[in-house]
Amino acid sequence: MPAVLALTLLGAFLRFWRIAHQGFWFDEGNTVLLVHFTPGKMLGLIPQSESTPPLYYCVAWAWARIFGYGETGLRSLSALAGVAMIPVVYGAGAKLVSRRAGVCAAAFAACSPLLIWYSQEARSYQLLALLSAVSLLAFAHARARPTPGALAAWVIACALALATHYYAVLAVVPEAIWLLAVHRRRRPVQFAFAVVGLCGLGLIPLAISQHGTGRSNWIAHAPFWRRLGQVIPQFAVGFGGPAHSVLEPVTIGILILALVLLAIRSDPRTRQGGLVAGGLALAGFVLSLILVAAGFDDVLTRNLLAIWTPAALLIAGGLAAPRARMVGLIAAGALCGIGVTTSVGVALERDLQRPDWRVVASALGPHAPAGGRAILVQHYRDLLPLSLYLPGLRFWPGHGAIPIRELDVVSFTAPPSAGFCWWGSACNLWPSRMQSSYPVAGLHPVWRRRALQFTILRLEAPRPVRLTPGAVARVLHTTSFRNDELLIQRR
Repeated sequence: MPAVLALTLLGAFLRFWRIAHQGFWFDEGNTVLLVHFTPGKMLGLIPQSESTPPLYYCVAWAWARIFGYGETGLRSLSALAGVAMIPVVYGAGAKLVSRRAGVCAAAFAACSPLLIWYSQEARSYQLLALLSAVSLLAFAHARARPTPGALAAWVIACALALATHYYAVLAVVPEAIWLLAVHRRRRPVQFAFAVVGLCGLGLIPLAISQHGTGRSNWIAHAPFWRRLGQVIPQFAVGFGGPAHSVLEPVTIGILILALVLLAIRSDPRTRQGGLVAGGLALAGFVLSLILVAAGFDDVLTRNLLAIWTPAALLIAGGLAAPRARMVGLIAAGALCGIGVTTSVGVALERDLQRPDWRVVASALGPHAPAGGRAILVQHYRDLLPLSLYLPGLRFWPGHGAIPIRELDVVSFTAPPSAGFCWWGSACNLWPSRMQSSYPVAGLHPVWRRRALQFTILRLEAPRPVRLTPGAVARVLHTTSFRNDELLIQRR
């Protein structure tokens, strides 16, 4: 269909344009490290270092060896998944609601700031969104006619989605229950239900093990109602962009209009299909709340991407209703226009992007001077992702004296987002105050410069100075720093 092809090309442009403009941030750094290992070692490390199943990393491991480990090579896997999702969303909409609604939903997928963001991230979220959309497409066919082929496609899609991210259950469980309720007397449906159930049960030991590491505990410690309130606005218009404070309420108004049009201006088939899609999205959302009550509070917008497609079909059903006419068409166009404007704005505005440690590494220079370098990163306690760009970087050993000729102090100075934030330029960073100098004997400031969201101060010594933990502790105490990390790089 020409319209779907055009939308797919538009989606491809928006996802691959400036895909390498931002350096890897912390979460992506974990992916980069994992795919450098042998398959056996990578699979052994995933239960300790990640909170998701291994399928994405297995695919990324092979992908990196073909297309490279850089930003373009590794992120292109997610970008391709994002492009492939557009015709899949159309197919699901055309089968479940109407062809017109399918085109409308495909346009939303092509222009979605949220999907474009995760299509440019070397993580599993966009693959989760794609496979969940495929499972919905297969569900739509199996619901209408549960042939062996449709059921097999649904089982495979569900199994792959679950092996990508545990929150695929938000899509899989409602679909499975719905199919069983509609076709409960059919043996093939019962068998498909059982196979998907076994796939989910098989992942439970790994899920419990990863949950026990506490790697995702930071989510539950963040305000629940704030996280919950972010879901619909971020589904609709992403994390931020030009005139976000104006465009977000306009977008929410369009969503409300779509629901009204579905109720009063749609024909019975469109209304029924839209309500089925909306019912699946609502059931997945309720299931996420049940998981919270059971002690698994990982509610974040990105973890709910499994229900993005049915939610989009609900809105598309209203705006594409036969009797919505120009009102629906104009509203759908406005929604897509807001999405493109937001995505382009994010691509052009550094303060809306991920923290770029690559420019920090470039400002510092790749090689330590003879005698060694120490790097003090304020309010940050990880090697990643700076170590990806500075070979040989390691933690301060914590004992004894180490000779250095250079001390670089790095502070994050971009304005942080208000309150809890897990995306954008303030992602997992806290602002800190750079001093004019630091009282380390023998070291003197030589330059100070901005590097996008960061400020760097360099101190040098004419000859190696032995830096001790006591000297570092005194510096930290006198400047009132907390949770800083000292890193060492040797030539």
